[in-house]
Amino acid sequence: MTRVAGKGFLAGLTAGVLVATLGLPGVATAGPQARTGSACTLRPLPLPANLNGDARVVDPTGRFIAGIGYRVDGDNRQPLLLLWATRPGVFNQPRLTVVEFQTEPQVHSINRYGVVIGTAYVGDVYRPWRYVQGRLEWLPVPPVVANVGARSINARGDIVGAGAVEQTETALPLFWPADRPGTVEAIDAPSNSGTVEIFDDGTIVGGTAVFGWVRRPDGRTDRLTVPGARWAWVHAARGNWAIGRFGTGSEDEDSTGVRWDLRTGVATAVHPALGLPNDVNSQGAVLGTRAVDHGDRLVTLPGAIPGVQIAIGWEIADDGLVVGSTNSAARLLPVRWTDC
Repeated sequence: MTRVAGKGFLAGLTAGVLVATLGLPGVATAGPQARTGSACTLRPLPLPANLNGDARVVDPTGRFIAGIGYRVDGDNRQPLLLLWATRPGVFNQPRLTVVEFQTEPQVHSINRYGVVIGTAYVGDVYRPWRYVQGRLEWLPVPPVVANVGARSINARGDIVGAGAVEQTETALPLFWPADRPGTVEAIDAPSNSGTVEIFDDGTIVGGTAVFGWVRRPDGRTDRLTVPGARWAWVHAARGNWAIGRFGTGSEDEDSTGVRWDLRTGVATAVHPALGLPNDVNSQGAVLGTRAVDHGDRLVTLPGAIPGVQIAIGWEIADDGLVVGSTNSAARLLPVRWTDC
């Protein structure tokens, strides 16, 4: 599901990768007028007093959460990977694990077994990494590809991402198979493209700068377009759903947040109060930075106090658990919202 890649090459690659327009007969208007509500509850995630942090990704079950943080020691700022885990079926205070990094990590995905993937800027290039069972591992990269990022991991442990082929100045979608450790291969997909998500059944969602694609488990790749749209970005996908935004003008002009049904090709504009969508779960609930759109109702994320504190939701699990952060003048804190 989506995440901020940071400045430099990877930020540009992410923007290009996310430009994916889906094959739709048109964009449907929203269904019944949404009813606002505040059913979900803000619950801070544990974090020592000497740390700042942000919760960025959550696995589909809501059991595992990962984020980034830092520890300030004098003039030094130590980048950290933050991991929280709870026991299945038991609602308790998540257990925190803190992992030191050479440079600030970018966390992009975590699966239902707690395996985390992301990207870090090391040795003047972006490198993909995986953290599993207490070990940080650097993923292999093809010899002709530089600035590689890992984007999504499924339950099997398959990983997709993208890299830059400097000789041709193009992006190359990449696949790290779980059943062939230590290997990486190019994905048979449209040229100059990258990936957004990999599903548990092997379906991969990706895009080029002008259209999107879905590669099915049988190897069939469907080209995705939107009639009347000049551009569209897919931010995340889960189950039968994808979310993003599209526009008929330039990227700097107004855009519309949208949810696509990948089974039918029908798109529905998200509730106007949601803003731009960040994530979607398998139930089709769409997460914005401060609310969740369920189609028939809009659930706000409590904790945003204008002028004092800002609450941001980054990802949503299948049970409605949202992870994100609250940011005041004093401190950045990781949080979760339950029953959203």
